[in-house]
Amino acid sequence: MHCAKATRQLQLYVDKQLNLEQTRALELHLSTCSTCCREYFLLEEISQALNRIELVREPEDLTMNIMRRVAVSAQQVKVNEQEVRSFANFRPSLSEMLTAIALATITMLGIMLDQPSVRAVLPIGNGHDPLSLFMISSWHALVSINADTMMLFLWVLGTLLGIWITLAVAGSDMRDQWYKAVIDRLPVW
Repeated sequence: MHCAKATRQLQLYVDKQLNLEQTRALELHLSTCSTCCREYFLLEEISQALNRIELVREPEDLTMNIMRRVAVSAQQVKVNEQEVRSFANFRPSLSEMLTAIALATITMLGIMLDQPSVRAVLPIGNGHDPLSLFMISSWHALVSINADTMMLFLWVLGTLLGIWITLAVAGSDMRDQWYKAVIDRLPVW
């Protein structure tokens, strides 16, 4: 018998799983091969050590403790999912981003047109390019409007913008409820 075959059969020999012919052939090989014999003694020592291990009795409430921990971890997962969903409401859409950029640009141009030192430094703020001329004429048109008309226009615009931002930030359930409430209150012709 070769050592490779003997090594494969050693665990079966320790577990008494070999038939009589295989056992005699392996014992003959072990009597002549010191390497396989050392391997056999090592496996026998491990087997005896495993047999000496005392079994530990599990606590009476082990199942209950495990189930409690599973329930707590499931609740934590739900809380984490709700936190993730609540932050998902704050992700602006493309239209919201474009609106914010447009409003910031208009505000910056308005501030720039009111400050002569900034207007003199920037090439688009000197009043000679088409964008500056358009902004100046738009600003003068807004300012020259009757104050009451302008206040009404700004109030309506601010209200609509406030509703739009609120609905953009609110979740889809809130938008659905708001839309249903608006539809229910509209007059029927």
